[in-house]
Amino acid sequence: MDQFDKAFNNINTHKCDNGPVNILVLGTEVNTVDAIRASLEIHGHKVSTAGLSKSFEELSLNEEFSAVFVSVDDKTTSTETLFESVSLLSPNTIIVGYSSNPNTNKVIQFIRSGGSDFFNMPKDLNCVAERIATLLQKQQEEKETKDRANYAVHLCDKMNEARHLAEETSGALNNELANIHCETQKKMRQCAIGAEFQTLLNQELEIESMLRTALGYMLTRIGAMNAVVYLREGIGDWGIGAYINHDQQPEQFQSLIDTIGPAVCPNICTEESVKHIIKGELFADRMGLDQTDFSGNEVVTYSCFSGDQCMAVVVLFRDESRTFNTEAIDTIETLRSIFGQQLDTIVKIHRRAESNWPSESVDDDDWLNDKAA
Repeated sequence: MDQFDKAFNNINTHKCDNGPVNILVLGTEVNTVDAIRASLEIHGHKVSTAGLSKSFEELSLNEEFSAVFVSVDDKTTSTETLFESVSLLSPNTIIVGYSSNPNTNKVIQFIRSGGSDFFNMPKDLNCVAERIATLLQKQQEEKETKDRANYAVHLCDKMNEARHLAEETSGALNNELANIHCETQKKMRQCAIGAEFQTLLNQELEIESMLRTALGYMLTRIGAMNAVVYLREGIGDWGIGAYINHDQQPEQFQSLIDTIGPAVCPNICTEESVKHIIKGELFADRMGLDQTDFSGNEVVTYSCFSGDQCMAVVVLFRDESRTFNTEAIDTIETLRSIFGQQLDTIVKIHRRAESNWPSESVDDDDWLNDKAA
């Protein structure tokens, strides 16, 4: 059973307390007042008495009364003042009237003013305690009903707060799960791209065909762009391995990529991350190039490593209206390591082939004369 179940059980649990209470009897007829007090004290109630001249405000300073008996026989005193005082100071107090000579008008007027019961003295003296007990029980039940309603409202407020908290937590978890799902999908997509690219490059054992395949695949995945791949040609030297001219004048583009290599390669070959420069003019300024050649373009540069060795430097650029988005950068990050490793593999194969090739050719005559070694 959780805390809310326990709370609801508490709401439905009755806690009526019908024990003795404090009762005030107001009147000037001493015999009648004493008779009422005696009938109530027999049942354990604590009874205070006072004349009608005493105000309820004075009497309630030190005592809290559950019920007040007031005589309506004294024509000099109005019960309206008593009802007003009780409603202001102790609204839960029961007010009952009594008279030695009651009439219908008196009773009706008293009940309409807010009285809970009316007694004909001494005729009703024997049932005073019983009827007061009934009124007190009814009052207690009404109080408990009100308390339960207030407690139920309090619980509803707590439950509403808990619901809002649960909704917020659920919303946060849903967002987190959605983000994780998206990230997982992105990683799976990049894994699929990497596997596909690796399969294509593994079929190429010539640098030219491998470069052609790699750039073609990049165009498919990233979209049309200008691209140039620089390959290391010795210590500090770089040459153009392949390029794509998307939207440049051929003569100008050839001159441009010849200029880019010496400026970019020494700086980029040691960079381990992909660089995405949104403003082409800023890229040109950093590399000491002409800003007009890259105006209105986005530029991406990166190096392709195999282990600790940089095998190639790649420069991509295109109009800023066709931005390199996050997915494009992730794809480049996936492809560049595979490209660098495959390039190193092809270079090693070629080097082994050259080292194993005969250093001197054998003439046909040697073969004919069985002199070939």
